[in-house]
Amino acid sequence: MMALALAACSGPDSSAEAQCRRQASQDPAVQTVYSRSDGYYTYSPTTQYSDLQESQRQAVLRCMRARGLVPPGGVQPVVPR
Repeated sequence: MMALALAACSGPDSSAEAQCRRQASQDPAVQTVYSRSDGYYTYSPTTQYSDLQESQRQAVLRCMRARGLVPPGGVQPVVPR
């Protein structure tokens, strides 16, 4: 019985946040960063990397708000440029 419980815990994460993170890659803002950055979004010191991180974070928040899991509003994060 304990082995079944441990096996269930090690499966793919099906939480709402994990689903929103997977869905974020299909968000139009994220796709725009992918298409206009010529692959530079993979290098952390670039502006494209920062743009991708911010657009993914916003996409996850929109998804979570749409599901009613995150209240609207809040503190606007500081975006380094």
